[in-house]
Amino acid sequence: MALVETALPSTANRPRKLRQPQLTIAASDALVLWRRRQATLIHLGDWRRIDDAGWIEGSLRCPPGEFMEFMDPSNPLHARLFAPGSTLIFYGGPRRACLDAVRRARALGHKALALRGGQRAWKEAGGRLGAHPQSPAPALKASFGLAVKHALAAVKARLQSLQTRIG
Repeated sequence: MALVETALPSTANRPRKLRQPQLTIAASDALVLWRRRQATLIHLGDWRRIDDAGWIEGSLRCPPGEFMEFMDPSNPLHARLFAPGSTLIFYGGPRRACLDAVRRARALGHKALALRGGQRAWKEAGGRLGAHPQSPAPALKASFGLAVKHALAAVKARLQSLQTRIG
C-alpha cells in the first residue's frame, strides 16, 4: 500500500486580494464630519421624493444629470458650493447611483463617500431633516437658499480683498 502525498495549497502561492477602498460611511461618522464642517452632503434623489420625504438639512441638491457639471473644478459654482478639502457624502436615489457618484467624484480627485442607510440612518444617528410642507417646491427653495448663501459669502470675501488692496 503506497502512501499518496497530497499537497495542500499554500497560502503563499495564492494571489492576494487587494483591499478595496471604502465607498460608504456610517451615518454616525458622517454626522461627526458634518458637525466639524469637514463634509458636504449631496442629495441625488428626484424632486418628488425629496418633497415627500424631506432631506438632510443643509445638504445640496444635485440632479444626477447635472452631476458632472457641478463636480467640474472649472465651473464657477464648484468653488462656491464645495469647500476645499471637504469630504463629499452622497445620499438619496438608488444605492447604485450614490456609489457611481462616489466613483466619478474620486476620479475627479475629490474625497467622496456614500451615506450607508441614507436619510433614515442619518435621522437615527441624531441628524436633522429639513422639510417645508407649506411650500409647493421645498427642495428647490432650500437648494436655492444654500446656493445664494455661498454666493453672497464669495462676494463678501471678494469685496474685502478689494478693500485691503485699495486702503
